[in-house]
Amino acid sequence: MRTLRKCASAAPLSRSIQDIARLEGVLSPLLPVQLTQLAGGCLSSELLALDLGALQVLRLRFDRPLHGGGAKPAGRQLIALDLEEAPSRPVIRSHGLELPATAFFGLAADGEIHLTTPERCSLAVLSLERDRFLQWARELGGPGLEEQLEGVNWETIDPLRFQGVRSCLGRIFRLAERSPALMADPAIRRRLGGDLVPLLVEALVHCSGHGERLARPPARIELVKAAQTWMAEHPHDPINLDGLCRQIAAGRRSLLQGFREHLGMGPMAYLKIRRLHGVRQALLAADPRATTIAELAAAWGFMNAGHFARDYRSLFGEHPRTSLRA
Repeated sequence: MRTLRKCASAAPLSRSIQDIARLEGVLSPLLPVQLTQLAGGCLSSELLALDLGALQVLRLRFDRPLHGGGAKPAGRQLIALDLEEAPSRPVIRSHGLELPATAFFGLAADGEIHLTTPERCSLAVLSLERDRFLQWARELGGPGLEEQLEGVNWETIDPLRFQGVRSCLGRIFRLAERSPALMADPAIRRRLGGDLVPLLVEALVHCSGHGERLARPPARIELVKAAQTWMAEHPHDPINLDGLCRQIAAGRRSLLQGFREHLGMGPMAYLKIRRLHGVRQALLAADPRATTIAELAAAWGFMNAGHFARDYRSLFGEHPRTSLRA
């Protein structure tokens, strides 16, 4: 499987991916997030990855609601933005907060990624060395950017400057799609990165809001995160709703409301989906000659083979046998 790291000095990596586990694997060298598909059906996603010298650029498109979580890459400055231009765009949530249409998000150097996207989404994710980005900002007339971004994970950008960044990205993506041979030239890639970085700095220096400094933390998001952490640390442990509430010292009603507000489902439905993802990753990595689906499913708490196969097919659009043979 070709990864982002392997394509960094080559032509653009453009792929259509119909599998959540493979999408997570391709992304992991640059953006090591754990992805969860929140609605059933075969995923259809497109990824375009570009190396513009010191700046790495991703365009991600997908047609299922996803949740992404995990640690941010150390020493990197992330800048993410919504590429959708529809006036009635669905909501993207970062750490439970509904993001404005013209937000740059993922800005905080430390902490974690906690992003929930709608059914159809098109995102750009930019990544570069944080120290180099701040040096460029000082050279371009933004000496206080480091203090401005301290502890802030998103900023509301002036609409005209936001559109300028989005238009620049659109031109770069079109060039990569229409003339991939040109993008194999390191000098051209560096020049394109040099066109984009000043627009990013200008947009952040003149941003119109201060993101999370002014935003009240959304209700119950910390309960949701605590439950997700417990699920990740105890992937095979049997648990019911009351037991989960006891593990994280949360009230039943608060936990239910928190999951429904921020992930669109209850905690036990989310737990089932996470464990189905775990089974899928295990099936894709298993030797079909030495693996039985029933035993593997049972290890993840799915004791009824018929119900498991139905739920698995409903979420991923294929039978577990197909995944095992992949």
